[in-house]
Amino acid sequence: MTDTAIAAARSPRYTDEEMAAVGIRPLRTPEVEAFRAQPVDHVGPLPWPFPEDLGAFRYSVNVDPARVPRPTRAGEWGRHLVDLGGADYLTIMTEKRITHDADPHRTKIRRGMEPACWDLLLYYLRDLAITHPEVMHLDEGVDGNPDAFHWRNDLLGTDQRFVLGEWDSIPHGPLEFLSREVPDDMLLVTERDGRLYFDAGAVCFAAAWSVSFDVGMDMYEIHGPVPRMRREGIVARAEQFLRRLPADRVYRRLNWNLAASPTRKYDIALESLPSWGRDMALRQAAGDAIPNVQLRIELEHFVRLPTTGAVTFNIRTFMASLEELKAVPEWCAQLADIVEELPEDIAAYKGFLDFSGDVVAYLRAG
Repeated sequence: MTDTAIAAARSPRYTDEEMAAVGIRPLRTPEVEAFRAQPVDHVGPLPWPFPEDLGAFRYSVNVDPARVPRPTRAGEWGRHLVDLGGADYLTIMTEKRITHDADPHRTKIRRGMEPACWDLLLYYLRDLAITHPEVMHLDEGVDGNPDAFHWRNDLLGTDQRFVLGEWDSIPHGPLEFLSREVPDDMLLVTERDGRLYFDAGAVCFAAAWSVSFDVGMDMYEIHGPVPRMRREGIVARAEQFLRRLPADRVYRRLNWNLAASPTRKYDIALESLPSWGRDMALRQAAGDAIPNVQLRIELEHFVRLPTTGAVTFNIRTFMASLEELKAVPEWCAQLADIVEELPEDIAAYKGFLDFSGDVVAYLRAG
């Protein structure tokens, strides 16, 4: 891989001044320095979305238990509920905070969802403190108040006290505060009138959809544009699964796409379309679009929150360029087979029908 290609494949690196502008000031502890010194690797932790024997892709309710490590040909994924992203964590969180600061509408909360937002915050902060105790800490019952908490994230320099239920005690409110601490997009689903509705979310990295538009819709409305999902009963099965989700089990599933922008831009939401909508055309004109096309994988987690019973639908986005995937020839061969076989309606919905042939040729070129 050339130096130019490596630079294009990596996330942008932000300076200390740029990070400080969005409130990120990492502590200078040995643990933080060791974390930041990790090599950048977009392939090793990639949650490869296809079983080894799969040669054709169709949408399905492909869920399995979470917090179970899954080995791959390149490494491992899935050990924790939250994958921080290794050395890319600060880059991802800087991009996320820039997006939140530029567009407050990336956080949407319908009336009555405030208790679920607190429930989600506490669930995730407790999990992070358990899985990353060397750099993340949560003190409970501060000063004898059972509703008072103290959260510290040494990687971002966060040091925040808050009182559960007091919205003004935490910057941006509990949902967006959490979104500014973790790489995942956070969505909350509730049941009413016999249907599941997407009633709150903090979403910075949507793949060509809009949180502002989708909040308040039920699952059938949200997935209406997806080919075959409603006709083949997939939405109904997914809704049934979520309605029956137990409170003591966490599940996950994978989704994939070839990103509309051949860059490592995480934010390709409809809200930011003017900033990325011409990326493909520009890179095609430059002659380097296809090697830099990103395989974009979404790791989705489903949790029934313990206090309110609301269900999370959270999305962690991973990306690796096609050039980076050349490190695993078996993956290139499988992805080429899947893209080539994919029905036109699914490839068109995913947005890569026009350049799918070039992708297949590149992956098979060795």
